[in-house]
Amino acid sequence: MRRKILPHLTYANVMVTILAFIVLGGGAAYAATQLGKNSVGPRQLKSKSVTTGKVAPNAINGSKVANGSLTGGDINLSQLGTVPSATSAASAGNANTVGGHAAACPQGTTLVRGLCFDTHSSGPVNSVKEAADACAAKGGYLPAPLELYAAREVLNLGTGVGPNEQFTDAYYDNTEGGNYRTVTVDGNGAIVEHEVEGVPARYTCAYPLVR
Repeated sequence: MRRKILPHLTYANVMVTILAFIVLGGGAAYAATQLGKNSVGPRQLKSKSVTTGKVAPNAINGSKVANGSLTGGDINLSQLGTVPSATSAASAGNANTVGGHAAACPQGTTLVRGLCFDTHSSGPVNSVKEAADACAAKGGYLPAPLELYAAREVLNLGTGVGPNEQFTDAYYDNTEGGNYRTVTVDGNGAIVEHEVEGVPARYTCAYPLVR
Protein backbone atom coordinates (compact mmCIF):
# COMPACT_ATOMS: atom_id res chain seq x y z
CA MET A 1 0.00 0.00 0.00
CA ARG A 2 2.84 2.36 0.87
CA ARG A 3 4.48 1.75 -2.47
CA LYS A 4 1.22 2.57 -4.19
CA ILE A 5 0.76 5.96 -2.39
CA LEU A 6 4.31 7.30 -2.49
CA PRO A 7 4.61 7.42 -6.27
CA HIS A 8 1.59 9.72 -6.31
CA LEU A 9 3.09 12.23 -3.72
CA THR A 10 4.85 14.81 -5.79
CA TYR A 11 6.34 18.16 -4.85
CA ALA A 12 3.34 19.91 -6.35
CA ASN A 13 0.89 17.80 -4.32
CA VAL A 14 2.68 18.67 -1.07
CA MET A 15 2.85 22.40 -1.82
CA VAL A 16 -0.83 22.55 -2.74
CA THR A 17 -1.75 20.81 0.50
CA ILE A 18 0.38 23.20 2.56
CA LEU A 19 -1.03 26.25 0.80
CA ALA A 20 -4.58 25.02 1.31
CA PHE A 21 -3.92 24.59 5.03
CA ILE A 22 -2.43 28.09 5.32
CA VAL A 23 -5.30 29.69 3.45
CA LEU A 24 -7.98 27.88 5.38
CA GLY A 25 -6.34 28.12 8.80
CA GLY A 26 -5.02 31.64 8.34
CA GLY A 27 -8.31 32.84 6.95
CA ALA A 28 -10.12 31.52 9.97
CA ALA A 29 -7.59 33.24 12.24
CA TYR A 30 -7.87 36.44 10.24
CA ALA A 31 -11.65 36.31 10.43
CA ALA A 32 -11.45 35.77 14.18
CA THR A 33 -9.40 38.96 14.65
CA GLN A 34 -11.59 41.18 12.49
CA LEU A 35 -14.80 42.36 14.23
CA GLY A 36 -17.72 43.98 12.53
CA LYS A 37 -18.41 47.68 13.02
CA ASN A 38 -20.24 48.41 16.31
CA SER A 39 -20.16 44.70 17.17
CA VAL A 40 -18.45 45.20 20.58
CA GLY A 41 -20.59 46.64 23.36
CA PRO A 42 -20.83 46.56 27.16
CA ARG A 43 -21.77 42.86 27.12
CA GLN A 44 -18.55 41.91 25.29
CA LEU A 45 -16.27 43.84 27.68
CA LYS A 46 -15.23 42.26 30.92
CA SER A 47 -15.25 44.35 34.07
CA LYS A 48 -12.05 46.45 34.37
CA SER A 49 -10.81 45.13 31.00
CA VAL A 50 -10.06 48.66 29.68
CA THR A 51 -6.97 49.82 31.56
CA THR A 52 -5.02 53.09 31.51
CA GLY A 53 -2.45 51.68 29.09
CA LYS A 54 -5.18 50.96 26.53
CA VAL A 55 -6.48 54.54 26.45
CA ALA A 56 -4.73 56.78 23.93
CA PRO A 57 -3.21 60.07 25.18
CA ASN A 58 -5.71 62.98 25.05
CA ALA A 59 -8.49 60.52 24.14
CA ILE A 60 -10.76 61.63 27.00
CA ASN A 61 -12.10 65.19 27.03
CA GLY A 62 -14.63 67.12 29.06
CA SER A 63 -17.59 65.77 27.10
CA LYS A 64 -16.68 62.23 28.24
CA VAL A 65 -16.74 63.11 31.96
CA ALA A 66 -20.04 63.35 33.83
CA ASN A 67 -20.79 66.80 35.26
CA GLY A 68 -19.90 67.04 38.93
CA SER A 69 -18.17 63.67 38.94
CA LEU A 70 -14.62 64.96 39.57
CA THR A 71 -13.63 66.03 43.08
CA GLY A 72 -10.56 67.72 44.55
CA GLY A 73 -9.08 64.27 45.15
CA ASP A 74 -9.09 63.60 41.38
CA ILE A 75 -7.19 66.78 40.52
CA ASN A 76 -3.53 67.58 41.10
CA LEU A 77 -4.03 71.06 42.58
CA SER A 78 -0.31 71.85 42.44
CA GLN A 79 -0.50 71.74 38.64
CA LEU A 80 -3.30 74.31 38.39
CA GLY A 81 -2.31 77.78 37.24
CA THR A 82 -3.53 81.11 38.62
CA VAL A 83 -7.12 82.02 37.85
CA PRO A 84 -6.92 84.99 35.41
CA SER A 85 -9.26 87.16 37.48
CA ALA A 86 -7.15 86.54 40.61
CA THR A 87 -3.70 87.45 39.31
CA SER A 88 -3.43 90.34 41.78
CA ALA A 89 -3.75 87.87 44.65
CA ALA A 90 -0.27 86.54 43.89
CA SER A 91 1.23 89.97 44.55
CA ALA A 92 -0.72 90.68 47.75
CA GLY A 93 1.72 90.85 50.65
CA ASN A 94 -0.89 89.92 53.22
CA ALA A 95 -4.55 90.34 54.03
CA ASN A 96 -3.90 93.77 55.57
CA THR A 97 -2.74 95.46 52.37
CA VAL A 98 -4.54 96.38 49.15
CA GLY A 99 -2.38 97.69 46.32
CA GLY A 100 0.36 98.54 48.80
CA HIS A 101 -2.00 100.51 51.06
CA ALA A 102 -2.91 99.57 54.60
CA ALA A 103 -6.29 97.86 54.88
CA ALA A 104 -6.65 97.66 58.65
CA CYS A 105 -7.80 99.93 61.43
CA PRO A 106 -5.10 101.85 63.31
CA GLN A 107 -4.22 100.80 66.83
CA GLY A 108 -6.75 102.05 69.37
CA THR A 109 -9.62 102.07 66.88
CA THR A 110 -12.45 99.71 65.99
CA LEU A 111 -14.14 98.87 62.69
CA VAL A 112 -17.80 99.89 62.42
CA ARG A 113 -19.68 99.71 59.11
CA GLY A 114 -16.55 100.03 56.97
CA LEU A 115 -14.98 102.90 58.95
CA CYS A 116 -12.48 102.90 61.79
CA PHE A 117 -13.44 104.90 64.89
CA ASP A 118 -11.51 105.74 68.05
CA THR A 119 -12.31 103.11 70.65
CA HIS A 120 -12.53 105.83 73.30
CA SER A 121 -13.70 109.40 72.77
CA SER A 122 -11.59 112.46 73.58
CA GLY A 123 -12.34 115.84 75.14
CA PRO A 124 -14.40 117.64 75.98
CA VAL A 125 -13.23 120.57 73.84
CA ASN A 126 -14.86 123.98 73.41
CA SER A 127 -15.52 123.97 69.64
CA VAL A 128 -15.98 121.79 66.58
CA LYS A 129 -12.91 123.44 65.02
CA GLU A 130 -10.75 122.30 67.92
CA ALA A 131 -12.10 118.75 67.58
CA ALA A 132 -11.51 118.75 63.80
CA ASP A 133 -7.89 119.92 64.23
CA ALA A 134 -7.25 117.20 66.85
CA CYS A 135 -8.56 114.47 64.52
CA ALA A 136 -6.52 115.78 61.58
CA ALA A 137 -3.37 115.69 63.73
CA LYS A 138 -3.99 111.96 64.28
CA GLY A 139 -4.54 111.27 60.57
CA GLY A 140 -8.31 111.06 60.88
CA TYR A 141 -11.33 113.32 60.60
CA LEU A 142 -14.54 114.20 62.38
CA PRO A 143 -17.27 111.86 61.14
CA ALA A 144 -20.42 113.10 59.48
CA PRO A 145 -23.56 113.13 61.64
CA LEU A 146 -25.03 110.01 60.03
CA GLU A 147 -21.70 108.15 60.15
CA LEU A 148 -21.51 108.72 63.88
CA TYR A 149 -25.22 108.07 64.32
CA ALA A 150 -24.90 104.64 62.62
CA ALA A 151 -22.11 103.67 65.06
CA ARG A 152 -23.99 104.64 68.22
CA GLU A 153 -24.73 101.02 69.23
CA VAL A 154 -21.02 100.14 69.13
CA LEU A 155 -19.38 103.32 70.39
CA ASN A 156 -20.01 105.10 73.68
CA LEU A 157 -21.35 108.44 72.44
CA GLY A 158 -22.43 109.67 75.86
CA THR A 159 -25.68 110.38 77.58
CA GLY A 160 -26.36 113.77 75.99
CA VAL A 161 -26.15 115.49 79.40
CA GLY A 162 -23.85 118.52 79.47
CA PRO A 163 -20.75 117.98 77.32
CA ASN A 164 -21.38 114.23 77.21
CA GLU A 165 -22.17 114.18 73.49
CA GLN A 166 -20.08 114.01 70.29
CA PHE A 167 -19.09 116.67 67.75
CA THR A 168 -19.57 115.86 64.05
CA ASP A 169 -18.15 117.50 60.92
CA ALA A 170 -21.33 119.55 60.38
CA TYR A 171 -20.38 123.24 60.04
CA TYR A 172 -22.80 125.55 58.28
CA ASP A 173 -24.35 129.00 58.24
CA ASN A 174 -27.61 129.31 60.11
CA THR A 175 -29.98 131.08 57.75
CA GLU A 176 -31.87 132.66 60.61
CA GLY A 177 -29.13 134.73 62.14
CA GLY A 178 -25.99 134.22 60.07
CA ASN A 179 -24.21 132.45 62.93
CA TYR A 180 -22.35 129.26 62.13
CA ARG A 181 -23.77 126.12 63.68
CA THR A 182 -22.70 122.52 64.25
CA VAL A 183 -24.39 119.22 65.11
CA THR A 184 -23.74 116.74 67.90
CA VAL A 185 -24.86 113.13 68.33
CA ASP A 186 -25.23 111.23 71.60
CA GLY A 187 -25.66 107.61 72.61
CA ASN A 188 -29.43 107.94 72.69
CA GLY A 189 -29.49 108.78 69.00
CA ALA A 190 -30.30 112.46 69.55
CA ILE A 191 -29.01 114.80 66.81
CA VAL A 192 -28.80 118.33 68.19
CA GLU A 193 -27.84 121.63 66.58
CA HIS A 194 -25.47 123.92 68.55
CA GLU A 195 -23.56 127.13 68.28
CA VAL A 196 -20.08 126.50 66.92
CA GLU A 197 -18.32 128.23 69.80
CA GLY A 198 -18.84 127.98 73.52
CA VAL A 199 -20.67 124.64 73.67
CA PRO A 200 -18.18 122.01 74.86
CA ALA A 201 -18.57 118.42 73.72
CA ARG A 202 -16.50 115.29 73.27
CA TYR A 203 -15.37 113.87 69.92
CA THR A 204 -14.51 110.56 68.29
CA CYS A 205 -12.26 110.56 65.22
CA ALA A 206 -12.86 108.39 62.16
CA TYR A 207 -10.29 106.87 59.77
CA PRO A 208 -10.70 105.24 56.34
CA LEU A 209 -10.12 101.49 56.33
CA VAL A 210 -7.80 101.71 53.28
CA ARG A 211 -5.20 104.44 53.67
